[in-house]
Amino acid sequence: MERKTSSLMIKSNRVLGTRLVEAGLTSVEEMDKANEDFIGLARAKDIRCASLLRLMIYDHQSLAEESLLDYQLENYPVGAVMLENYDIDEELFEDIPLELMRASWTLPIDRVGNRWFLATAYYMSDIVRKFWEERLEGRINWYISSMSQLEIQFEAMAAKEAELAAQKAAEQAKQEQPENSEA
Repeated sequence: MERKTSSLMIKSNRVLGTRLVEAGLTSVEEMDKANEDFIGLARAKDIRCASLLRLMIYDHQSLAEESLLDYQLENYPVGAVMLENYDIDEELFEDIPLELMRASWTLPIDRVGNRWFLATAYYMSDIVRKFWEERLEGRINWYISSMSQLEIQFEAMAAKEAELAAQKAAEQAKQEQPENSEA
């Protein structure tokens, strides 16, 4: 994992944890328990599991994702999106590494001119919003989505990356084989 990705992951989770406590969606004690596990996963560079939000929702069950989604819809200028209903153009993330999307739990879902449409589970993290606003150099419409919906997208992208890498390796191996010449 690149240093930039690691920094984004750690900072975005720290800010998100603080915001969740400030919003009354979880307690300091519950956040601290999840944070201990997060630190271990972050040290192990496990980008798939190193998410404070994921730990609190699924592993510790100390935060109800529905409550979080409702809170954001009521208190922030965001919409909600069901990613299963989207056919996302892969060209949107040609220049965006999957690990940056995973580290911030954010996915570009559309672009019209200079305006980007992003789905995220980490909207409450100012670090995530600032990162994407700087990276995309454009106006952003933010949407919230469930972690499971984002994870499905990330896993599909990872499978496609692995498939392309395997094809490339096979082609390279084929080119490196000496040609059998008949004499």
